[in-house]
Amino acid sequence: MKNILFILLVTSLFLYAENFEKAVEKARGTDKLILVELEMQFCPYCIRMEKSVLSKLDIKEILENKYIFVKLDIHTDEIPEHLKSRVTPTFYFLSNDGEKILDEIIGITKKSDFKFYLEETYKKRYNN
Repeated sequence: MKNILFILLVTSLFLYAENFEKAVEKARGTDKLILVELEMQFCPYCIRMEKSVLSKLDIKEILENKYIFVKLDIHTDEIPEHLKSRVTPTFYFLSNDGEKILDEIIGITKKSDFKFYLEETYKKRYNN
């Protein structure tokens, strides 16, 4: 059991990029998209999304294999101009150069809906 918890902790550390520029740097030249979550410290909806959706193994697996995921605090982090939102959480699905918004989710959503967005946005990435 301790080994499983350790593996989960270590893998969760690699799911996130430190900032937007690092996410773009990691995604360039790969087949991965960028997923940006705009959040805010102590946001109850952000905490709920983390606990009920983002922390689930099947979601983490999709994020690890198909996305570079970055969380940005709307009050403390530098947010690119084309990603401004006052609602948290907001999720932006971006091309691997970080320029094109492919889709977005504003607010919280069920795990099944979020998983659908992850899979479908990735599938249609070249059709936009």
